[in-house]
Amino acid sequence: MSESRYDIAFYVQVLDLFVKTGECATESREPLHAYLISVMNDATVKVQVLNDDICARIFYDTMLQFIQLNLEKEKYNLQKSQSERNEMKLVLEWSIKKRKDGWQALLQQISDKYQEYGFDQRFYRGQFENEGKCADEEMWEKMVDDWEEAFQQKMQDQKKKEIDFRRDALERRLHSNLKDIPEYIRRNDIDKDEFFQSWGLMSGMWNTIDFERIRKVVRIQRDYPEIVKVANKMGRIADDEGKDTMYVSEGDVYKLEHSAKCDILGITVGNDLNALLPIELAHCADNELEDLFVYKYLTNKLQTFRYKSEIMQPARRLETKPAKRKGPMVVCLDTSGSMAGKPEKIAHSLLIKILEIADRQQRSCYLIAFSVSINPIDIRKERARLLEFFSKTACGDTDATRMLQATFRLLRSSKDYMNADVLWVSDFKIPLSTSELIDMMQELREADTHFYGLQIGIADNEWAPFFDRIYRIGYTSSRRY
Repeated sequence: MSESRYDIAFYVQVLDLFVKTGECATESREPLHAYLISVMNDATVKVQVLNDDICARIFYDTMLQFIQLNLEKEKYNLQKSQSERNEMKLVLEWSIKKRKDGWQALLQQISDKYQEYGFDQRFYRGQFENEGKCADEEMWEKMVDDWEEAFQQKMQDQKKKEIDFRRDALERRLHSNLKDIPEYIRRNDIDKDEFFQSWGLMSGMWNTIDFERIRKVVRIQRDYPEIVKVANKMGRIADDEGKDTMYVSEGDVYKLEHSAKCDILGITVGNDLNALLPIELAHCADNELEDLFVYKYLTNKLQTFRYKSEIMQPARRLETKPAKRKGPMVVCLDTSGSMAGKPEKIAHSLLIKILEIADRQQRSCYLIAFSVSINPIDIRKERARLLEFFSKTACGDTDATRMLQATFRLLRSSKDYMNADVLWVSDFKIPLSTSELIDMMQELREADTHFYGLQIGIADNEWAPFFDRIYRIGYTSSRRY
């Protein structure tokens, strides 16, 4: 059984499907998936998740944290056992002489570790005691395959034991959160958006002291609506300044005035194998994604073309989709001394809102904090570091050189960073950088990387020509936060 198919993306899809529809599989041979199924089939949990979006978010984040913890532990165990897996490959390359001399010790070594996991030492001993049988390539490869299968079985057994060790604590926390948090929100008349933003920074660990401390920062958005406007621009959400969307199907622009002869109406979901999108065909042909394809087929969730001929009354209806694939969000935050006080709090509130959008859109989000030195943080994966960052006070001078270099390295490190949105948050009391770095910034803009700025304060800004747009907050000291 290939374990690579059970990566974090697989579990995210399972959670997404459940919180949206209540659908889940009935069983699985993989321990973590099987446990997740058992929790999702708990009638009390299902009712709460499907009838309350706050409970849905609590369930999603709590289970996702548990999944990530177990996957990290599994990754650690696999790394520890890498030498044994390498040994399996080396054994396949043994010479005939080495096989004759070493097969008995090898069988004993494997049997000592894996007899209880189905490795049949007696069968192979009987085979290899026959003259020349250990030279049989097919038999030798079968022995290594059985060794690998027993190894995988042991890893699965270890994984199940670790899940069982943690499950009671998880379930107590989950049921407590599903009961206590909605009650606290109703009792204190807390706005849902404020909850989602504040909760998103807590990594699934609820306590009212931290929640209220974070919510206090979130509430700054009430005084400065520009914060939400900038965050939505980074998230490419249509607002009163125009839509960043067009009418499209998966990768293709629909032009209704030219589509009269085409039977394709749009995209839907189902299990019609004759109408599959190319992406689903690719999943079907991929050994590692085959199980996901079968699961989507059985639950009628395959993406398929929708044809006019399938419906009684054809309609020219198209979904509004993002005009271009969303890349990551990169926030470059000025932490020099001139940002201390209110500008710093405004910036922190913006970061929390952007994190909430990144979670909702499942986009990567990076913080590059800079003064003279830089401090990069993957804020979706390192929320504890982000909270720690909030506790520090801005200080020092400002130099954009290292920040620009770090940003460019990130954007050019992978094709996944195409169409990135980069946001500078600063008072823009920053000297212009070298012409070489400015030219690189312009090249990235031409390649569809967007550069936005939030200027906190009213200083002259030499950087404005090099940005798609700079928003401004001209704060006054009379406002409270």
